[in-house]
Amino acid sequence: MSHFPDFETFSQLARQGNIVPVYRKLVSDTLTPVSAYCKIAQGDHSFLFESVIGGEKIGRYSFVGSNPFLELEAFETRVVIREGGRSTEFESPDPLADLQKQLDKFQGVHLPGLPRFCGGAVGYAGYDTVRYVERLPNPPENDRKLPDLAFSFYDHMVVFDNITKTVLAISQARTDQGDLREAYDSACRKVDELCDRLEKVPANLTLSDIDLTGEPNLSWKSNFT
Repeated sequence: MSHFPDFETFSQLARQGNIVPVYRKLVSDTLTPVSAYCKIAQGDHSFLFESVIGGEKIGRYSFVGSNPFLELEAFETRVVIREGGRSTEFESPDPLADLQKQLDKFQGVHLPGLPRFCGGAVGYAGYDTVRYVERLPNPPENDRKLPDLAFSFYDHMVVFDNITKTVLAISQARTDQGDLREAYDSACRKVDELCDRLEKVPANLTLSDIDLTGEPNLSWKSNFT
């Protein structure tokens, strides 16, 4: 197995930022983005992003991530940050600024041949986040109890390259937390764990027929008046 970059190159790249990707490249013949998602998804937070340009055109990359190292949620002005098994909760006049503070901690290094997105924050900013920057009338009751702002930070993921028919197993090494050799070796181990899951964990997918004989019978009720 080959990890890229090698340690010497990694050490040089570490001078450019505190996040450096380490990866292996695999043949994707026996995998799909959906089966890979089923194999690596762990915990409550995971994602599968498909790249679609429009019409019949398919984008180059598909992204799969799971098991974030940090989570940030905001319920109106109450912010919750979970990291390393610890949870911190506080009131904030501007949760968007708190999200930016977390993003500013990381300066990623881009490697040629890798997509621009190899890890980072994935989530959503809900409709009512506009209230953080604009004064509006009182909002309706939050009967679904969902956060207004929710982002998870991922430092390892699987990327499908639909042009080269390859898979990238990527882990982001932190270069500002001690010994560079240990950071590199830890990232290599995470990459190997991803590859092991892709190879050995069953996807548990079943084939389903598509009924082409009639219109779908769906029962629905509008939640708008």
